[in-house]
Amino acid sequence: MKKVLLSVFVGMLCACPMASHAEGIKAGDQMVSVFLGGAAPLQDSNISAQDVLGATAGTEKLDWGGSAVSYGLQYMYSVTDSFAFGLEYMGNSFSDADYDQTLYVSPSEWAKASLESSMEVHNLMAAGRFTTNPDKDIRFYIPFGLGVAFSKATLDLEETLVLGGRPTHNSDSVSADNTSFAYYLGLGVEGNFSDQLMWGVEGRYSAFTMDYGKFDRSDYGKEDLSYFSLLFKLSYKF
Repeated sequence: MKKVLLSVFVGMLCACPMASHAEGIKAGDQMVSVFLGGAAPLQDSNISAQDVLGATAGTEKLDWGGSAVSYGLQYMYSVTDSFAFGLEYMGNSFSDADYDQTLYVSPSEWAKASLESSMEVHNLMAAGRFTTNPDKDIRFYIPFGLGVAFSKATLDLEETLVLGGRPTHNSDSVSADNTSFAYYLGLGVEGNFSDQLMWGVEGRYSAFTMDYGKFDRSDYGKEDLSYFSLLFKLSYKF
């Protein structure tokens, strides 16, 4: 997934639409942007299947989530032609990452377990950007942000145990909320549809912290997590 997002980002940079020779970015400009895209985790959660399922499970570390849908809203004010600052909200809904295990003894005695982990991350940021060539039709910029992440981690467990041909099903779901410092740094390109309307493509590295100790497990703790996101932006300048 990470390689796919990176390939799409590079492809978009090479296939940007032709600009309409509208005015670039000037000091005093204000911009309101909406964006939509996807994200992928860059590491695992440091929680193993064995931690949850017991000694019979493997020690493989669980991903803290699968691919995500990313979305958000941003306001920027250009202090100079190159520097702009503002506020931003960004949400990320990471899908389930799963681990499956089957223990087979006979047709009448076997067990199957499925463990899934997912994450919701919502960021409120003080955002900024440095535009390298603000007077051009096609502009490259470095976006960055500092703020707070509100995250929610969820573990879902489904088990089936068959003894003497009789199945028993069990399911459990636990979740924990956490608030932490968060930041991002990226690279973007944008152009003009008109004097006011702009398109953009942005790749970001984002980081936050999740406290898995809130699952009431003494062997869990705080984990520094990060993800790469690819965003497609539509901006209105006034």
